[in-house]
Amino acid sequence: MHEHGGGLGTFALIALTVAGALYVISAAGQRRRGHGRWPTARTVSWIVGLLAVASVLVGPLGHAGNHDLVTHVLGHVAIGMVAPLLLVLGAPVTLARRTLEPVPAQRLGRLFGGWPTTALAFPVVAGVLDLGAVWLLYTGTAVGDSTRAPGLHSVLMLWFLGAGLLLTGSVLGLAPRRVPPLALRGALLAAAAVVPCVVAVVVAREGVPGLPDDTTEQPAAVALAVGAVLTAVALAAVVVLPAVRARRAQRAQPIATA
Repeated sequence: MHEHGGGLGTFALIALTVAGALYVISAAGQRRRGHGRWPTARTVSWIVGLLAVASVLVGPLGHAGNHDLVTHVLGHVAIGMVAPLLLVLGAPVTLARRTLEPVPAQRLGRLFGGWPTTALAFPVVAGVLDLGAVWLLYTGTAVGDSTRAPGLHSVLMLWFLGAGLLLTGSVLGLAPRRVPPLALRGALLAAAAVVPCVVAVVVAREGVPGLPDDTTEQPAAVALAVGAVLTAVALAAVVVLPAVRARRAQRAQPIATA
C-alpha cells in the first residue's frame, strides 16, 4: 500500500538484525554463565517474530500497491497479532536478566516492574490501547490517510506492535508485580477475538472511509477476523496448556510414588 523511505527501512532492518543477533549470542552463552541450556523453541519464536515485524516494516507487506486493503490488513495481523505473541514467547526479558551483570539486570527489572509498565499492561488499559485503535483505524480515515503518507503507515504499524505486546503480556499474566485476575485476563482475550470480528463486519458492509469502494473489502474483512480469532486461540492455548500439564503431573505423582 505504500512505498517506504529508504532511511526508515534501513534503520528498521539494522534494529531487527541487532535484536536477533544479541538474542542468539545471549542464548548460546547461557551454559558458560552457569545456567541451563536456553530452550531452542524460545529462540525460534523470537527470530520468527522478528521476521514477522520485518515483513511489514521492510518486506513485501510494507511495499504493497496503493489502496491494497488486503495487504494492509495482513500487515496489521502480522505485526499487531502474530509478532507480539511470538516475541513474548521468546522471553527476551528473562534472557536479558540471565545474561546481564547483577546491577544492569536489577535496573532492567525495575524498568519492567515499574508502575508505568504495570499500568499499561493492565488488561483494561492494554485492551483500550490495542482494540480501541483497531476500531478507530478501520472506522475512521486513518487507513485512507496512510495510503498517502508512508510515514503514518509505519507509525500505525509500530503502534500496533507495541499495543499487541502489552495485550499479549497482559493476557499471559506477565505483570511483574501483580498478575491481574484470570477472569479479567479471560475477558480481554475474548474481546481480542470479538472486537476485530465486529470491525470486520463493519468493513465488509460499509467499507473503509477514505478508500474507494472495491472488491478487496470482503477478503480484507475475512483476513482481519480470521487473524484475530486464530491469534486468540493460540493465546488461549498458551494460557491453558501449562495448567493442564501441571494437573496431569499432579495426578501422576501419587502413582509414580506408589
